[in-house]
Amino acid sequence: MLREGSLSSNLLRLLLVFLFLGLFGACAPKPDNEGAETYRNGKCVAFYPPQNETVHAYAKKLCQSGEERIYDYLLKEKGDVFELSYRDGNIFYMERDMSELQLHIIDGEEMLSDMLRYQMRKDQYDIAYTASFWLDTYPEAIDLSMIGVSIAEDRLKLHFDEYDYDLYLPLGYAKFLTGKNLGSIDRTSYDKKIYIDPNRPMVALTYDDGPYDAVDRKLYELFQRYGVKATFYSVGSRMSEEELANMKAGIKAGMEFGSHTEYHKNLFKQDVEEARWAIMEPVEYVDEMLGYRMKTYRPPYGSRNYDLEDSIGMPAILWTVDSKDWSNRDADVTYSNVMRDIRDGDIVLMHSLYMSSEKASERLVPDLMNMGFQLVTVSELLEYKGIDINTLRVYGHN
Repeated sequence: MLREGSLSSNLLRLLLVFLFLGLFGACAPKPDNEGAETYRNGKCVAFYPPQNETVHAYAKKLCQSGEERIYDYLLKEKGDVFELSYRDGNIFYMERDMSELQLHIIDGEEMLSDMLRYQMRKDQYDIAYTASFWLDTYPEAIDLSMIGVSIAEDRLKLHFDEYDYDLYLPLGYAKFLTGKNLGSIDRTSYDKKIYIDPNRPMVALTYDDGPYDAVDRKLYELFQRYGVKATFYSVGSRMSEEELANMKAGIKAGMEFGSHTEYHKNLFKQDVEEARWAIMEPVEYVDEMLGYRMKTYRPPYGSRNYDLEDSIGMPAILWTVDSKDWSNRDADVTYSNVMRDIRDGDIVLMHSLYMSSEKASERLVPDLMNMGFQLVTVSELLEYKGIDINTLRVYGHN
């Protein structure tokens, strides 16, 4: 015979169990198999939406073991699509009518090519460091028909047949690329990324005496096409409203700018205050007009004011390879002067006043890349070579 206290205790436990199950049942997701069809194999039953062949095939696979089980699924809205999940953790994405999900790249080709280049470099694919790869994946050249698009584990999966490579992007970029909200925060912009490997050789191309729109604009286009960067040392007195707009385009393209003084006069022949003003006037002007702060300067003719260098607060950047483009004005000679003995860590001196320098650059960029060089800005070169730009007084020689 049960004692009264024991009976009360057992009833209380039973009530708590029912209460727990009731609460759990109310909070737990319920299967949403309305309108579904079933696949049966012995005592195994698997639900699937009749409009979706992929899920149908998976339902058949679930029942191949012959176990006595019921496989139902849960549906969840993910922006413009449905997420269908089975209790075994497998997830499928579908259109709102439960049919196969159709995703097409409709926007963002530039972002897509940038991400592919960045990730393949970071994953150490040697082909991603060649000029031909960058031309093949330039936004205007990339073949969107060769890309398989799907969703995998809350990421957008892009398969590039040509390279047998899978690129995974956060779903935040999905609407930007496909026009469909896949359940993540909209992303309408991106940061252009160019991966730099600190263990691979690198050189910095630099161009003095600009800005000069007729040449600079062609150089920006060239560098963007190959996904590389360069540094431009600009003269303050040349910065007209039109040339400032040109510099702004260069900054947006990832180029670096430094001061080449206000009037391109010999700093060695000036006193400290004159030299300081000459260097800093373009720095302050560009900062005020474009919100861009120059980090380095190049003394005209490579002629330094030694008394200034301890207090100017930015390093003087000279060069290690002189193209002599200012004297030869010949693209072939300029090209040969650079290629003759180029080494890792070199800074190349050119000028953006001459079309011949731009023509030489058209050959230099792909050929240097195919030799294994990464083309970076001066600041990037110093950073990856472990040189502190804040304590540096001068770099290079003339």
